[in-house]
Amino acid sequence: MTIAGPWVIVGVPLVVAAALQVLRRWTTVAAWVGAFTAAAMGALLVFAPADGEIGLGRLTLALYEPLVFRGRELVIGGSDPWALAFLFFTTAGLLVIAWRLLPQSLFFPAALATAALLAAALMASQVVYVALFIEMAALLIVFPLQESGGSGGLRYMTYATLALPGLMVTQLLLDLFAVFPNDEGLLVTSAALLSLSFAILFGAVPFQSWLSTVATDGSPPVVTFIFTAQLGTVWFMLLDYLQTYLWLERQAALGTMLTNLGIVMIVLGGLLAAAQRRLGRLVGYAMLADNGAMLLALGSERTEGMALAMLILLARPLALGLMTLGLQGLRDFGQGSDAHERLMGAAWHVPWRAAAFLIGGVAMAGFPVSPGFAARWGLYHLLARRSFFLTTAALLGSAGVMLGVVGAIRALLTPEKPVGGRPVTVAEDRVVIVLVVALIVATVLLGLFPQTLGRTALHLAEGYTFFGP
Repeated sequence: MTIAGPWVIVGVPLVVAAALQVLRRWTTVAAWVGAFTAAAMGALLVFAPADGEIGLGRLTLALYEPLVFRGRELVIGGSDPWALAFLFFTTAGLLVIAWRLLPQSLFFPAALATAALLAAALMASQVVYVALFIEMAALLIVFPLQESGGSGGLRYMTYATLALPGLMVTQLLLDLFAVFPNDEGLLVTSAALLSLSFAILFGAVPFQSWLSTVATDGSPPVVTFIFTAQLGTVWFMLLDYLQTYLWLERQAALGTMLTNLGIVMIVLGGLLAAAQRRLGRLVGYAMLADNGAMLLALGSERTEGMALAMLILLARPLALGLMTLGLQGLRDFGQGSDAHERLMGAAWHVPWRAAAFLIGGVAMAGFPVSPGFAARWGLYHLLARRSFFLTTAALLGSAGVMLGVVGAIRALLTPEKPVGGRPVTVAEDRVVIVLVVALIVATVLLGLFPQTLGRTALHLAEGYTFFGP
């Protein structure tokens, strides 16, 4: 008997997620079972034989065989195995991090189920179903996002829902354009709706408010999951649109549009990050600049630029993972607040959390020594061939994020007792310290030797052929 790969890639995480909902009271069990399941899915995709055939006794797992249900098809093809591996490995890492930060949280079952829905989105052949899976995943992750209170979950759900109609109508218009290729109005309308929908999903200007609100109100592991796994899937969804509808890229001048949008995002993100006095908002605006850098690289319309965008995406989980660990501890020290005024002197009492936030922030800004630096340096070289203005603007945007990080560290190092009358002696979780050290070592090593991530990024980029070499 042959089992199609999508049954396993989607079905196993969903079944385990249902079990984790029952086991949620036992945080350690829920975290490690979820992490093992996600990591197993990632390993299956990376280490599968070239033909995708895996013998399981009387059963045969055909990883690349399509799953067809009522005319809807899920299939693993092209660069999907690497994209899916990124999704599952990122989920596994965040479940381990959340183990010490989110006791008895909905995040453990919700993250695994959301990863399964995002995997289905990456495998769906019909683009309209990709959009529907993205929306379902957004609705599901709202539950753990709302556990910490605030309006971040509702804000994110609202913006994700607003993006859905544009994507679905774009599908219809592009199908009509394939039948009536002389109707340029269909193409123009499709490009406008597509741009608007993805601008909302990426938090582009003027829709950036959901990024900062989610980063401020949400629990750091959940926020990191949204910014890495979910936005990463949105990124691959955009590339699938461009790969499926080649005439859209050729005729709609998307390169210029992506370049303009990217430069606005990276500059505004840098300016807003430099002015921030709350660490959560700093994370949100660093994400805005990072998304802008990816779109700027994609706007080059070259495989080299695509590879750099992929490298930025691959470097993101490490940077945000460190910021997650740091931000959670600093908020605990500030009695729930991440404002500079409440965190004065925190670096002297929770030094590992402060170090995690510092190094993660440096990596998000694209400064040495981090894998983000290799990606940003390559982007500056690519932009320098086109325009001195673009290069300078991108550099200033990254510098703005770094200024925000420097401002945060200045507050953390200020030898002043925080307000509130709390004892200044704070015991740090030793397991969290081990996680921090492991992430710092991985960040530094990949910053010094970025070839491994670079080869993976290039492999991902080569799966998309709508741009020239």
